[in-house]
Amino acid sequence: MNTIRILGALGVAVLLAGCAGSVSDPVAVQSMSSDMKASLKIADISADAEPGVPMSDGDFGLISQKVHAYIDAEKPGVIAEGSAAGQHMKIHFTRFDRGSAFARAMLIGMGQIRIEATVEMSDAGGARTGEYKVAKDFALGGIVGATTTVEDVEDGFAKSVAQVVK
Repeated sequence: MNTIRILGALGVAVLLAGCAGSVSDPVAVQSMSSDMKASLKIADISADAEPGVPMSDGDFGLISQKVHAYIDAEKPGVIAEGSAAGQHMKIHFTRFDRGSAFARAMLIGMGQIRIEATVEMSDAGGARTGEYKVAKDFALGGIVGATTTVEDVEDGFAKSVAQVVK
């Protein structure tokens, strides 16, 4: 009987941990036109951050690669690296808080992981063709909160950024 309870608790923990990788819809500040989305080709994906946002070049590269992979999986053929006529996607992080696993384990809402950014699309000449706000956070407590990492939330964030091209 105890084995069933333990397996049940682990199953619930795994299901709740999936929330970290779920998709949050981007909020359009300046939406790309339907025609532009239909013929969209992305030449490159880059990332940077506001001063004071604790991120490294490795963080930028990893998240850019994840976004690239999710876009390629969702809409094959949209990524046209090196294309002179393609759009440029720039992810500008405004908040990146890794939170505290210990605080999340203690109480729901404490030690939250938060990632927020502006995703800007621009043409080859640098003119903005679209702008979106993307945010992802995780605040569950207990065992789930303690075992969820910032990498889990980065996956959900990257999936959310990929929604920009859908």
